[in-house]
Amino acid sequence: MKRIFRIFSFVFTGLTLLGSSGSGVAGYKARNWTVNPRESYPASLTSEGVTIAVEPFFTDAMAARVFDKKDIVTRGIMPLAIVIFNDNDYAIEVDGLSIELIRDDDRIRTLTPAETVNRLFSKNKNRINPSSPKGSNPDALMDFGDKFLMDKVIAPHDKGGGFLYMKIYNPEGLAGYLSKAAVYIPNVYRQDDGSRLIYFEIDLKAAVSTGIPK
Repeated sequence: MKRIFRIFSFVFTGLTLLGSSGSGVAGYKARNWTVNPRESYPASLTSEGVTIAVEPFFTDAMAARVFDKKDIVTRGIMPLAIVIFNDNDYAIEVDGLSIELIRDDDRIRTLTPAETVNRLFSKNKNRINPSSPKGSNPDALMDFGDKFLMDKVIAPHDKGGGFLYMKIYNPEGLAGYLSKAAVYIPNVYRQDDGSRLIYFEIDLKAAVSTGIPK
């Protein structure tokens, strides 16, 4: 019931923005994103028949390959891809809202698609107010919502994934920050009996090594 309520809440917030903002900012085009072979992800962990890989899109150019916006990271949002490979004979579910980007005392959770789009398409990059339609973009909201990892179910012997949207404060030093950070994934469930698998904690150094200043 709790998860159903969360899904309804996010859908309602997104529809409110869509209905209130009219045509929004024209010109946004959804870009394709697909799951690559598991060996292509340098930051990953395998446990109990499940492999989870993480890929931070920590520069504007990287983020723009997936989302039609040229300054996503500059405006304080880092898209974080979570990719799941399930080798088991049962389906699993990953709770995206519980995932955290951790470093020292920092524990950062995802913004919602509505919060993210409101920030990215607002003239004031510091404003995050999902109840206000100003600066929203309905086409972007649809795309960011479609790619959002909330409660992701992966069928037996299948793969899938989605994005989280992490609020960051120092885009210029982000690669160095991430090199000492990890992604903590506490809630991975078996769908057949509801039991929880062991948590995943994945270091990001390998995923950002090419972007760390010498």
